[in-house]
Amino acid sequence: MSVMELSLGTWISASIGVAARLGVADVLAAGPKTADALAEAIGVRPEAITPVLDALTMVGVFARDEDGRYLNSESSEQLRTDHPQSMRYMSMLLTGLYAQGCGSLLEAVQTNKPALTVRYGVGLYEYLEKDAETAQIFDKAMQEVARPVAGVLAQHLPLANARTVVDVGGGNGELLKGILAVHPHLRGICVDRADTCARAEAALRESGDADLIERLTFEPADIFQECPRGGDVYLLKNVLHDWNSESAVQILSSISAAMRDRDDTPAQPPMLVVMDPVREYDAGAALRPLIKLVIGEQGTRDRSEADIRRETAAAGLQVVSITPMPADLAAVACVLAP
Repeated sequence: MSVMELSLGTWISASIGVAARLGVADVLAAGPKTADALAEAIGVRPEAITPVLDALTMVGVFARDEDGRYLNSESSEQLRTDHPQSMRYMSMLLTGLYAQGCGSLLEAVQTNKPALTVRYGVGLYEYLEKDAETAQIFDKAMQEVARPVAGVLAQHLPLANARTVVDVGGGNGELLKGILAVHPHLRGICVDRADTCARAEAALRESGDADLIERLTFEPADIFQECPRGGDVYLLKNVLHDWNSESAVQILSSISAAMRDRDDTPAQPPMLVVMDPVREYDAGAALRPLIKLVIGEQGTRDRSEADIRRETAAAGLQVVSITPMPADLAAVACVLAP
């Protein structure tokens, strides 16, 4: 592609964000629609939405039938809210808050500070605490990327003798929900920021799922300082890559301390599974440092296998296996070091 074509990618990205926010793919799930009918359904003017739809049709995100009506393509199906591999909210996050951060990328390069911090004066999670709408989009985006990982974990984690699974930084608990659905003998504890836990707990109560309400709890905690004790399996997904090495060791150390500090004798040795991009297993490794420059903590960088082994060892943990996972993650299984 030419430089001009790549530069125009911003326009396409913004158009995807508009379609995701307005729920265009959800409306088209019922069948093809004219521009007038579609515009009425999503509450906008036809002449305003048509340029967006035509641009997205040109690149294959949407399609048109022989009568000129718009319809979903294979790509736009993933913008449907109810699609099993939906990326609607992740698209909203990427083309919303993260794209706004990219607007300060030049200053980020000049100052060596994350672009989001340059733009808003606070880091990602501090920003989310102040913007409830974006925080909800972020939570749902994390839920979308957790689904395929949950399926793999539910099938392959050694859970037969486990009783409690603790997801550290688990957002709205989507990873645990997938695991608990397959293993009815388990209970789950989801640990995150207080505001995230409050939203997730409210959503769980509203769901009316009595079994899940009974088996899944949310515990707010500062994961740099503490984690719930008594877990048989601890999960840490897409957390470490947001932090520098010193902060990562702090998080790992708080989990290690919780694994050691228990009042009972576990049926199996407690285990931590870190799911994060690891350079040798990451197809998107070349792009990862740029992502960190936009949204990461100052000093973050992509991790190699040697890095993750060094950080876990510093926290009193021992790596027993590293396995490729969906979404360019590696599952690093750790036990307590002797």
